[in-house]
Amino acid sequence: MVKLLNTGFTRLRKNKLFWILTAFSIGLALLVVYTQYRSMRIYGDTIEAEQLMLNYATVIGVVIAIFTSLFLGVEYSDGAIRNKISVGHRRIHIYVSNFVIITVTSLFSYIVFTAVVSFIGIPLFGAITIPISKLLMLLGCIFVTIVAYSSIFTFIAMAIQNKAVTATVSIMLAFSLMMAALTCLKILQAQEYTPITSIRNGEIVTEKIKNPKYPSEMEKEIYQAFLNLNPAGQMFQLAGRTAPDLKVLPVYSLGIFLVFTTAGIVLFHKKDLK
Repeated sequence: MVKLLNTGFTRLRKNKLFWILTAFSIGLALLVVYTQYRSMRIYGDTIEAEQLMLNYATVIGVVIAIFTSLFLGVEYSDGAIRNKISVGHRRIHIYVSNFVIITVTSLFSYIVFTAVVSFIGIPLFGAITIPISKLLMLLGCIFVTIVAYSSIFTFIAMAIQNKAVTATVSIMLAFSLMMAALTCLKILQAQEYTPITSIRNGEIVTEKIKNPKYPSEMEKEIYQAFLNLNPAGQMFQLAGRTAPDLKVLPVYSLGIFLVFTTAGIVLFHKKDLK
């Protein structure tokens, strides 16, 4: 498998898509810093450099979906996978090596973004305002969730031989996960009481009315479980620093990784390559 990894990383360094991804990460970091600095100068907003580092987590799933579907999709269209098998490489090694390359590339993209934001943002906005240990814990959880994302989209790319279909399914899934996460967050963040203002006897009266859509404790637990199980839900919680228990999220990510990687290896082992 070492030979497969060496070949894969060599191909990665020469791949235009990889450099486009790197340029995107740098460009996005510069854009984020510029817009926030402009907002600070014009409106006097207080900007936290660490928050900028965490924000990329909310969209990284879509980025990984696009990169994985295009990068691994070529493996089938160019016949590279059949060639690897014909020269004696085991299917499990091919699958795992592709997963490792996708994971490393995805982590590299986030690290590049964070590095640019740190080098430029901290001098502009000031030092980190939260304990470094807390920031490292948040970033560590993000990195583990990136591994989970990579396992999902590697599974899709290795299961579907058509590159266009792979890209469509992956991108639609990434956005669906985001929408599902936002829906769960909206329900969990709903106010139990809604203030209503009315005029009675010439006086303005404000009273609180119970929200009929406010979830019960059991419903909250269910929605929180769905949110934790969803990689996008994890990312929104990490970026917003709203996760009830940070230690739980990596466990969910590990479960996602094990399920999709195991299923992917089994499916790829039985797959009839055309």
